[in-house]
Amino acid sequence: MNKIIIIYGPTAIGKSDIAVELAKKINAEIISSDSVQIYKEIDIGSAKITKEEMQGVAHHLIDFKNVFDNYSVYEFVEDCNEKIKEIQKRNKNVIIVGGTGLYIKALTENYNYGNVNKNEELRQQLKNLNTNELVEILHSYNKEVKQDDLNNKQRLIRYIEIAKSGTIQTKNNFDNRFMLFGLYQDREKLYDKINKRVDLMVKYGLLNEARNLLNKVSLDNQCLKAIGYKELLPYFNREKDLESCLNVLKQRTRNYAKRQLTFFNQFKNIIKIEVKTKQQAVVDILTKIEEKNE
Repeated sequence: MNKIIIIYGPTAIGKSDIAVELAKKINAEIISSDSVQIYKEIDIGSAKITKEEMQGVAHHLIDFKNVFDNYSVYEFVEDCNEKIKEIQKRNKNVIIVGGTGLYIKALTENYNYGNVNKNEELRQQLKNLNTNELVEILHSYNKEVKQDDLNNKQRLIRYIEIAKSGTIQTKNNFDNRFMLFGLYQDREKLYDKINKRVDLMVKYGLLNEARNLLNKVSLDNQCLKAIGYKELLPYFNREKDLESCLNVLKQRTRNYAKRQLTFFNQFKNIIKIEVKTKQQAVVDILTKIEEKNE
């Protein structure tokens, strides 16, 4: 097969299960494109796939970063491309699966971050500035800031690093190495799955995982940008009851799923697959792959 398969979709839709079933049928290994599952110790809250769920299919870019580490989109693209080469050398097909839309967009549209390395001295100078001040700095470089980035301090600092280097961030058209599938299903069904999954996470130990993480790292740490941890802080601080915090967690997760579905519209050449059942979704993807290879 001459295409790299990407499976993108909202949280709780079943991306990992579908990817594993597909991998077994096309002799593939899987690369994760999830910005939270990269971290060790963040398992339940990120719905990280277990060894049993992998069913013997090799997975990459999972569990390889410490919770104190930062990890950029640029680093993901570099690491992902390296893993693609390694897997293809083993004469295996490649499936990339995850819900971090920016990772997939940067990979498939050949974002150029100018190979600008981290500037720790500059980051130290900028870390205590607020987002408004960071935006003003970018404006001083004649750089416009997208609405979605206005409150993302880490991303604004990265943009300043790039601007200061004199290298312009550019992007090209869709990379034809890839075949991108976007999973979707009825919103009410998806939201019901999200609510039930949060309840299962609690059953499997989310509270202990969240408590340990919140006691270990500061609230501005990159890993805590994930939904599922800060929402429980009012419960641990005895400010709110558990049910109230879980309701907030479910609502924010549903909102996140909605944003992921909206992100579909930013992708070029996406092939939409409705998830009625896992088995049918795999069949539909295989059919599209066969059509492409004819």
